[in-house]
Amino acid sequence: MSTWTLVVDIHGYWHPGTGRGSGFHLDALSHENSRGLPALPGRSLKGLLRDAAERAAAWGWPGLDGDFVVQMFGRRSDEAGSSPGLIRLSDAALPETIAGALAADRDLVAGLYRDLFATAMNEHGVALDKSLRGLRAVVPLTLEAEISLLPGQDAAPPDWPERLRRCLPLIRAVGGHRSRGFGRATLSLKEAAR
Repeated sequence: MSTWTLVVDIHGYWHPGTGRGSGFHLDALSHENSRGLPALPGRSLKGLLRDAAERAAAWGWPGLDGDFVVQMFGRRSDEAGSSPGLIRLSDAALPETIAGALAADRDLVAGLYRDLFATAMNEHGVALDKSLRGLRAVVPLTLEAEISLLPGQDAAPPDWPERLRRCLPLIRAVGGHRSRGFGRATLSLKEAAR
């Protein structure tokens, strides 16, 4: 069974949301891995990949039809006979060499985050009461996630990585607030080093 590396090259501030805040200071914290470093959850990446594959299938791209999408990503829970797909993704995290260096000098980790604030304005350019919102954003980084088939799955087409690779340009951003310009990214797929 081959393992592939999904490289997520993020070009600007991004926000891997958690749905949690920090009380009075920030309304939205960023997702971190067990080492306290920024990470993009694998379930988010899998959803972005699925969406890209579904769009490619809807547009009639060769080799990317609805059957391939269901085979690789499973049936949605709201569809009859929901089922899991054949692929799994790890969380996207910093490469180990960089993560190890940051673990050795924890003071550097704070430089990966920025607290950003925004407020609503009225027609006169005055801030509206109780409209200040803050979120913890992450600086541009390159992350890596492992993508592979679930163990014991031989039903996948042998060219599944190439089919997924063709969908990657359809993913233009990752994380939260993508429609507001956050998380612009370029994704690529390469075979993992053995």
